[in-house]
Amino acid sequence: MAKAGFSDTDLFGDAVIPAKEGRGRPEHVWSIANSNKVLLAFVRGLTVKQAATAIGVSVPTLRKHYSSELAQRDAAAIRYEMVQFSRLNELAKSGSVAAEKELARRLEKARLSDLSDSVSKHARPPRQARLGKKEEALQDAQDVRGLYEPPAPPAGLLN
Repeated sequence: MAKAGFSDTDLFGDAVIPAKEGRGRPEHVWSIANSNKVLLAFVRGLTVKQAATAIGVSVPTLRKHYSSELAQRDAAAIRYEMVQFSRLNELAKSGSVAAEKELARRLEKARLSDLSDSVSKHARPPRQARLGKKEEALQDAQDVRGLYEPPAPPAGLLN
């Protein structure tokens, strides 16, 4: 076991911090590795609670130490995709045919996804579910008017 440098890690790659004198858990320390894990959790679409669990902290601790990552939550997926496109583009410009093909494949997939989203926005709304016989009979009974209409309640009971 290493001393003072905390080079030992647990199963998930987190530093094992030896117990020190005093009560309670040691204060969480921000790290670039945990920051990247939080951002990747948001890219994947995880909730704040799931992102906190991913780095082994509570939600208040996540909010305290990773507020800038939380601010990027909505844009994380878009920014990650653009970074990937940029890297593939740089490799393609340097002559990598595989990178060029992969960039073209990903751009086409993104274009089709956007097209699918725009088409689904203009689609007809789904039909309402058809009522069964009993539900129709109850609704018809509620809509009775005329001679067989139930009488109105007395005026004194309505307040």
